[in-house]
Amino acid sequence: MRAGAASEADMIRRIQQIAADQANRRLILSIGDDAAAFRPRPGYLILVSTDALVEGIHFDFKYCSADDVGWKALAVNLSDIAAMGGMPLYVTTSIALPREVASSFVPRFYRGLTAIARQHGVTLIGGDTCRSPQGVFVDVTIVGEVEPRHLLTRKGAKPGDLIYVTGELGGSAAGMELLSRSRRAPVRSAVAKRHLRPLPRCSAARFLAQRNLASAMIDLSDGLSTDLGHLCEHSGVGGIVEAARIPVARTAGRHRELADSPLHYALHGGEDYELLFTVPSQLSRRIPKEIGGVPAHKIGWITRSPGVWLVEGQEKRPLHPRGFAHFAR
Repeated sequence: MRAGAASEADMIRRIQQIAADQANRRLILSIGDDAAAFRPRPGYLILVSTDALVEGIHFDFKYCSADDVGWKALAVNLSDIAAMGGMPLYVTTSIALPREVASSFVPRFYRGLTAIARQHGVTLIGGDTCRSPQGVFVDVTIVGEVEPRHLLTRKGAKPGDLIYVTGELGGSAAGMELLSRSRRAPVRSAVAKRHLRPLPRCSAARFLAQRNLASAMIDLSDGLSTDLGHLCEHSGVGGIVEAARIPVARTAGRHRELADSPLHYALHGGEDYELLFTVPSQLSRRIPKEIGGVPAHKIGWITRSPGVWLVEGQEKRPLHPRGFAHFAR
């Protein structure tokens, strides 16, 4: 990657070819210069988010491909922009990888990334590549925009608001466990695909934001127990969720070899990239059962007193955050 000007220039040309069909009138400079340039839209806020994916932490080539890494690297960033009620626009990438895998990894990574980018109208505008002593490291930065009146954060939940989630929960964590156990795991099964190729809920998020239906929102990256805790902490409130209402992933329930119950994965698994949002009770009738084909489930309510609780049958117990944490012991 820094082996010589010709090899790096060849790689940049290959990336340009993969992203060649992009067309964006607001883009002034794209791949190939020292920086990209675009015209911001008057009256809009610019949103910026970044996520890193590290081999051995976020992905393993025993069960995923470079295409999968490219797809997921952008999907997790799209989910962040969605959670803010925004529209994704541009993406940049930084990749560090061993010399011996560069020529095979890079084009496949960008094929996966541009595949999901096209689905969401996102333009690849640049990045950087360099050599690492071992392992692959990917960092993706996404730029989006949102009208100030449609901006959503984690801070707006109020006592009495209802708690909703989209889709199903726990499928990604169950898929990761199955994939990591054996190289012969069903890589293309539905539960594996939930982990390898997550689907960010951009359309559902814009539906909620543009109609001012949600009071607060967060994407479910670290698990329901953890992310609901984040939302409640930022809003200065508490929350109660009912176990019977949580949309447990059906695919997880079909694999009896999993170590934990489907409910456990739904509560603590993470990487589902669904939306967790709160809605004022008087607006709840305006939340459809499906938003653009994605189910919306009411699972609880916001309380004035702090703390997050789970009601299961006749039992009410604290719902402690047990989702993924990088630096937990």
